[in-house]
Amino acid sequence: MKDKILFFSIDRLGDYLIRSNVIKKISENYKNSEIVVSDTNSKLISSQNFFSKIIEFDKKNKNKNKIKFILTFFRKQYDSAICFDGKNISNIIFFIIKANFKHTFIYKKKGILNKIKFFLFVKILNIFNISYTILYSRDLIEKDYFENYPSKYKLLKKYYQNITEDTYYLENFEKTNKPKLNNYILIHLDEKFCDIEGIEKSFNNVLINLLKNTDKKIIITTYKNNFQYYKNLSINKIKYNNSQNLIIKNEKIIIIEDLPLKEFYDLINNSLINISCHAGFFVHISLYNKKRTIDIINEYEEKWLNTWITDTDRYKIVHKSNTKEKYSIEEIFKKITTQINESH
Repeated sequence: MKDKILFFSIDRLGDYLIRSNVIKKISENYKNSEIVVSDTNSKLISSQNFFSKIIEFDKKNKNKNKIKFILTFFRKQYDSAICFDGKNISNIIFFIIKANFKHTFIYKKKGILNKIKFFLFVKILNIFNISYTILYSRDLIEKDYFENYPSKYKLLKKYYQNITEDTYYLENFEKTNKPKLNNYILIHLDEKFCDIEGIEKSFNNVLINLLKNTDKKIIITTYKNNFQYYKNLSINKIKYNNSQNLIIKNEKIIIIEDLPLKEFYDLINNSLINISCHAGFFVHISLYNKKRTIDIINEYEEKWLNTWITDTDRYKIVHKSNTKEKYSIEEIFKKITTQINESH
């Protein structure tokens, strides 16, 4: 067994989750596994005990932290290093550390200038004998270049034979000791609901109709939501605390604000079906737990978002717009109601 590996994942929660099993399996080949993370995904990754060291890059103070990181990592020795995120700071550190094996994921982008940069970067990688995997960026994917990021990460099986076909790996997020709710629909609200036609006026009635037409309890979650559509909801809203399980159990429809990550995980894990406008953590945790998942998205986003998904049987899409028009909140939830009733 080799001594030490360094991973770079300075991005979002969803980005880490779709490569989490690959990282775990690779880590099993080393005594020590270190990872550089962002302030966005550090809380989740810090719960994963197989990492021997977690180094957070604070993106809010980029310039100051870049200098600090360069000095910290300059000529540090590792057996291996793998860069997943394609960030500038990751690539700088990637080149200044010493490692016998280096692999990076590089993004191919649209445009002549980007093509020149890509060509030169590949030349440099070849000169330094660094292996790489090419990923298409969003602009090319939306121009009909097929891509699936989880599948590309699994190509590292060429170097690590123990990598499996699983996409997700999480530890320490399984089951809290709190009483379990069941037989409910879970909806997560965020800024991506704002552009839905008629949401500020009609969302309250739409949710009440969903309750009547599915005959299922509805739990709604949100985090620091100050958008007008949310302020207009007259459904009972409670701030999360540990003593409110009874209130939650007795309400047919309720909004829970600002849930801690583990309790949020529990609600996703125990639901009948999970609905959001592609909230990354929400969608991937739902699929990780093999839950039916409905994503409300614009039609033009579909190719891009499918890039992140492997479980297409449980993952369903409802469009909030097409190339010609927006769909109303009533039309969207009519389709969702049909999908819920068909699946149960």
